[in-house]
Amino acid sequence: MDGIESENAKAANQSWRKKPRKFAPKSRLGCRTCDGFSETPLAPKTEIESSHYYYNEKTSRAESCGSYHPCTAIGAYQLKQWHAKNRDLISQNLGPFMILPMTGSTQTEAMCFFEYISIKNLNEYHPCESWRKSLMFFSQTVPAVRYAAIALALINRIHLDRHSSDRVQQPQSREDWLPDEAPLFYYNRAIQLLLNQEIGESSELTAITLLVCYLFICFDHLSGNYVQALKHLRGGVELSRNLGKAILNESNTYDDAKPSEAHTLIRQVVRQIRRLDLQAVTFLTDWTPADIQETLVSQLPPYESAFQSLDQAADHLEILVARVMELRNTEQQTSQTGEMPPLPSSNKDILLGQLETWSSLFEDMLQQSSSYDTEPETYPLISMLRLQHTISWTLLNCHGPGREMEYDNFLLQFQQCVTLAGDVAAAHERYSGSLKPTFTPELGIVPVLYIIGVKCRHPVVRREVLSILRRQKIQEAVWDSISAARVVERVIEIEEGGSEEREGIQSMEQITAWQRVEDLSWLQVVSGQSVTRMDISYTFCAQEGMHIESLIV
Repeated sequence: MDGIESENAKAANQSWRKKPRKFAPKSRLGCRTCDGFSETPLAPKTEIESSHYYYNEKTSRAESCGSYHPCTAIGAYQLKQWHAKNRDLISQNLGPFMILPMTGSTQTEAMCFFEYISIKNLNEYHPCESWRKSLMFFSQTVPAVRYAAIALALINRIHLDRHSSDRVQQPQSREDWLPDEAPLFYYNRAIQLLLNQEIGESSELTAITLLVCYLFICFDHLSGNYVQALKHLRGGVELSRNLGKAILNESNTYDDAKPSEAHTLIRQVVRQIRRLDLQAVTFLTDWTPADIQETLVSQLPPYESAFQSLDQAADHLEILVARVMELRNTEQQTSQTGEMPPLPSSNKDILLGQLETWSSLFEDMLQQSSSYDTEPETYPLISMLRLQHTISWTLLNCHGPGREMEYDNFLLQFQQCVTLAGDVAAAHERYSGSLKPTFTPELGIVPVLYIIGVKCRHPVVRREVLSILRRQKIQEAVWDSISAARVVERVIEIEEGGSEEREGIQSMEQITAWQRVEDLSWLQVVSGQSVTRMDISYTFCAQEGMHIESLIV
């Protein structure tokens, strides 16, 4: 019997050789865990609620992507159950418990690029660690955000590779480049997931839709599709407004009361969308930011007080800068011919008073806390806020009967702005770690340098502006430092035309009023992801007739 049992056991142990298991490749999927995360539910399922406020335009493109199926989040709860029981945990513990698996090297490399390059630059001028953590959390756990992040990372890498000066001299094989279709593929997959979402009222799901909207704005700016980027921005603004004034007002409250954790994520992304909305007036003369009349300025602290944080100071200044630019845009639209219309004295005086109050509160805050000047992340923000305040104050004050000659009275302010812009640019270079091209959807120094380059006729100041713009390719929304430098160079050529034969311009006074360019505007012509041509139009001061030129970039 012992021998029979031994033979039977041996046969059983060898039975797998007679019927080998079906071959399948080894799974490379898996989950990573992170420390410090306790009693947290699993990630929600794939279907995320969406508002179809503008994505229907992309439906046909999304349908062309085929039947590719994305990875789904690993979840133990249905979406509504998860939100009902754990509404606040996602805000309290931003850090993934389980990360979505990635099915290929492209996704893996793209997510690494997004984490270490793209996300680092998105809010470079207004650093916020909690916002970066939110972006990473959702890009790791929510498929729609994941694909939008991958699309942005891929287009960002293409942009970086094509414009890096250190790679121009090196021949590249076809394998070194990512196909242009790859970013669009993931872009469309994110749209598909949003279009297929369930209908619900969860604030977190609304935040997810806004997050994808924000990433799409960045994607289309980098793609050179500025019209689509502005459509996304308008859609994001409308969705933000529909959330209700109560939630929006909470994001601008600076007292000791702790806001609701359930709305933390919404307030973060709404803050980013509203900032981009306010900044759009710097490049669109017909753009009116939402709720600009319902401004934070009416809630400025008392004159003898001080701001409580840099964020609070930045929020108030953004409103003021937007109002200044809107006033200037209105002036430009009505000054194509005839005399320069005066700025409404009441609006001008109010804004000047508010800028003075802001400066006093800002400097008082800095005096009360010396840590701002020593922290590496806050120091460039201080310089940039001073820069934006100074240029706004200058633009308001330099309007008068002398028209373009009025700018000569503010040489000191222009020089201060160039110094501050140089500080920000140097910090930007240290932050990025190289002189390679960078992109951010926020505005920083490029539009300010452009204004100085075309309005300040001092030859030395203008050359300093060009030096900063040319040193590193920086794209801030639609503002491209190289394109801006090309326009400034052309204005210098026009206003100082023939000056080389006369040993060059030595002072501002040598450029007479009739030589000065006025009402300048320009349009970028984009091929692929690169600006290839600039179409500019301008008039001369106090003269009739529009001049149109095309510049090769």
